[in-house]
Amino acid sequence: MPQREGIRPPKFADKFYKLDFESNPMPVISLFKIPESQELESFSLELCGTDLKPLTIEWSELAHLPQAKAQLPLICSIFNWSEVVEWAGVRLTDVLDYAGVESDPEGYFAFYSGDGVYFETLESSMAHDPWTLLATGLNGQPLTQDHGGPLRLVVPFLQGYKSVKWLKSVRAYKHDPAGIKRLLGQSKTGYLGQAWLEKYAIGGGNGNGKGRPPI
Repeated sequence: MPQREGIRPPKFADKFYKLDFESNPMPVISLFKIPESQELESFSLELCGTDLKPLTIEWSELAHLPQAKAQLPLICSIFNWSEVVEWAGVRLTDVLDYAGVESDPEGYFAFYSGDGVYFETLESSMAHDPWTLLATGLNGQPLTQDHGGPLRLVVPFLQGYKSVKWLKSVRAYKHDPAGIKRLLGQSKTGYLGQAWLEKYAIGGGNGNGKGRPPI
């Protein structure tokens, strides 16, 4: 089991449904109850653009899109924790383009968890950034339920809470619908500090950092 040191829980740590920093290959951090697992054959991702036309993508369709893989960190500055793992999946921009999701270049996307409560947002440019993934695999294995499977958002250049687990739906907006962390007053912004960006040489998002996007 990994030995993780330097964890600093925030004052609102008691609000989390589950905190397990001994879990492998990453901690299990969930603000709300973890949803029940779902059979891949029945899984579909719901999408809706600014034209208000609902769309769905089946699991089999995701498997036929260009696949991406990269060693990337997940950084939770709220707990002073970070870890580099190998993510596998598809680029979010490829999914949005494949489905023909209409969006505003200056707008936003909201990502809704299968727990029925949690959601977070990204600027449109960040959603289309090649570093932003929809992950289906972790360290060479299918993404487990505890770690957000079967599908989760991965945004390595933002704080970890932006990487929404158990992703169920994605919706485009013209204006920022905020996100649950800001609505709860648990975080003012999802941006990482410069020290984190430099430590991991993270590209994407606002252009900071180095390195190549997932391939």
